[in-house]
Amino acid sequence: MKEFKPKKSIVILEIFIYLILANAALFLMSKFVDSYVEINLFKVLVGMFDIYCLYYIFLTGSLKYFINERGIVISTLFGIRKINIDFNTIDGYYTVSGAIKGFKLTGFGRFRYAFGRYVIENVGVTHMFATSSSELVYIHTNSMSYAISPIEANEFVDSLKTKGKEFKTFKINKNKHTEIYKDKKVFIPFILVTIIIIVMILVPFLLYLSNKLPVQMPLSFDSNFYPLVQGTGKNFAFKQMSYGVLNMIILVCMYYASYFHAKYDKKSAYKYIYISLAIALTFLIVQIRILNNFM
Repeated sequence: MKEFKPKKSIVILEIFIYLILANAALFLMSKFVDSYVEINLFKVLVGMFDIYCLYYIFLTGSLKYFINERGIVISTLFGIRKINIDFNTIDGYYTVSGAIKGFKLTGFGRFRYAFGRYVIENVGVTHMFATSSSELVYIHTNSMSYAISPIEANEFVDSLKTKGKEFKTFKINKNKHTEIYKDKKVFIPFILVTIIIIVMILVPFLLYLSNKLPVQMPLSFDSNFYPLVQGTGKNFAFKQMSYGVLNMIILVCMYYASYFHAKYDKKSAYKYIYISLAIALTFLIVQIRILNNFM
């Protein structure tokens, strides 16, 4: 088995900078924005972004490429995750240098490096493991293409040639069937978000109609969950309903973002629905805490 190391780049440094900037923004927001809902929502989003960044930092730092008798192995996360590409499934390769031409579906990347899933010119949907855009090697299969950036790019290409693989360009294929609502990974979170929205809207409204809400209810809070503005039960019910409508709009936007991405790669479409789910859960937890503390 021959090991090929990826080219060195500033990708880990850049991701680490993004990580610092996101948490610095959260720190500054907590100092200057005194609103419980906004702060907690931003904490959830930054927390998700932190996990996202750390995943790609570890993925990049542990990345290695291998060629053995059976095929190509892309090893990441210290060997925990391995992608095996059998030579029999490879129908060609494509090499190019310079800025990465394509658009991102998911992951991290710019013109000089890319990780995640991209739609690449002359290649199609590609799983990127490229630390550098100089001498990129694209390996094309029927199901998915892969991009790597080994230091010994010429030697790697020679290994492909000895296996009878040829330099080719490929068309960008779109999925003809993008009925993502039939996919359980989209359908289940979509239904969960819908249920959460219905609960967020109906519970305060039904409590108001049944006169179970106090005469006064808090409408806004500081970052320490201390009430800033008081209103009637009716004001509270309608404000919570407005949060439900807001989440409904977010859900629709995220669904159509998922639909667009599913045209190229269904796996890249899932993240948007789960973002909507995280946001809806945050609003629901805040509502539960308000009702639990002030009823």
